[in-house]
Amino acid sequence: MYDKIVNYVQQYRMLEGRDGVVVGLSGGADSVCLLSVMSRMAAEKGFKLMAVHVHHGIRGAEADRDRDFCRKLCEKFNVPLTEYEYNVPEYAKEHGLGSEEAGRILRYGAFEKTAAGMGNAVTAVAHHMNDLAETVIFNMCRGSGIRGIRGIPPVRGRIIRPLLCCTREEIEEYIRKHGLDYCDDSTNDGTDYARNRIRHNVLPYLCENINSGAVANIAALAENAAKAEEYLEKTTKARFDAVVRATDGGMLAVGLEREDAYIAGRIVRIIIERMTGTLKDIGEYHTEGVLKLLEGRSGRRFCIKNGLTAVKNSDGIFFAGEHDINDIAGQVEITPPCIITPWEGAGEFTFEVSPWDKRQKISNEVYTKCFDYDKIKSGLCLRTRESGDYLEIDDKGHHKSLKQYFVDEGIPARRRERIPLLADGKHIMWIVGGRISAGYKITENTVNVLTVKYGGTRYGEN
Repeated sequence: MYDKIVNYVQQYRMLEGRDGVVVGLSGGADSVCLLSVMSRMAAEKGFKLMAVHVHHGIRGAEADRDRDFCRKLCEKFNVPLTEYEYNVPEYAKEHGLGSEEAGRILRYGAFEKTAAGMGNAVTAVAHHMNDLAETVIFNMCRGSGIRGIRGIPPVRGRIIRPLLCCTREEIEEYIRKHGLDYCDDSTNDGTDYARNRIRHNVLPYLCENINSGAVANIAALAENAAKAEEYLEKTTKARFDAVVRATDGGMLAVGLEREDAYIAGRIVRIIIERMTGTLKDIGEYHTEGVLKLLEGRSGRRFCIKNGLTAVKNSDGIFFAGEHDINDIAGQVEITPPCIITPWEGAGEFTFEVSPWDKRQKISNEVYTKCFDYDKIKSGLCLRTRESGDYLEIDDKGHHKSLKQYFVDEGIPARRRERIPLLADGKHIMWIVGGRISAGYKITENTVNVLTVKYGGTRYGEN
């Protein structure tokens, strides 16, 4: 196994240009194996080696036992040990984090601090192939894309993972073969955490009942995903530079509709990350919400996160904070997609389109109605009835013919020809003076509102 690890380290150039290695040492079997391997490698290749142990301030006497064990182990291998002790629960509470995330942040901070003190050093951590497979499955279940399927990278910045080429079984065999002791972490035995359930239930089931090589195959998938992601990152970067430019108060994407849909979504993610500093909690819903603006008309907007908003204008998609967006939106001329065809005696209609303010009161007046502007498909037409006219009668999309509506309402035939209709193709949006179609009602997802006022002959008169 040692030669396998050496080849893996060389394959990913983990030590190229480095003169020191810090080993993250918990006392568990994986980190003990890592310290043993790196100790031998340091002797052969001549780089400096140091170990770091982090006491998390949890697990009581068990954590103290781990610390004492690491001290003795480092004495055995003649490796200097640096210790850190933190109160992880307190840190987690202060920063609004889960205990796992808080521990990881403090742990890697300790690694980085120690490595920086050694000059041009890297930190080796003991993730192995099973950890990689667990991460891939976990990310798949969370709905991750290709980036998540990469799992755990062999190298990330100054962090290296020499054991990723080894399974847990190989590591345990190495420990037995070399007569090494290690500490068990009781928190790894439970199934309270999702990763533990994957470790103890999902992966064993896959290996025993589906394919004994499941772990290795998942690792191979992760490697292929990593290569695909590397290519996509280069492609996305090139297209980002071609279509996105910085503007006062925001960023403008021009010609996004001409990009491949997948690449366009990745471009949007880059914009969001650059403007908010993170992609945490950003999913397909957010990118799709922005891209759907391309299908609509100028003035449509989509609230992404924490005040970051995208709005479509005549130039493209503009991204900015809420204040800046409102300034821009105020400069955008929004006109109804109207093909107005009035007939003599139709009366006066006025149209106004404005961004939807959820505090805005929806008119209940008989001759003033509000519609979801962005649901209009063919364009507006003022006319009288035609064959095939219909309207939606409920939120489930059920239809009723206009003829049947007139019959149900008891409208005399002689009057039906004179009733003004606001139509979107054959879909009647408003029987003026009567009901509107449910298909154009204002909802919580409405972006722009069309308000129509009628000032002609009253419904049912004459």
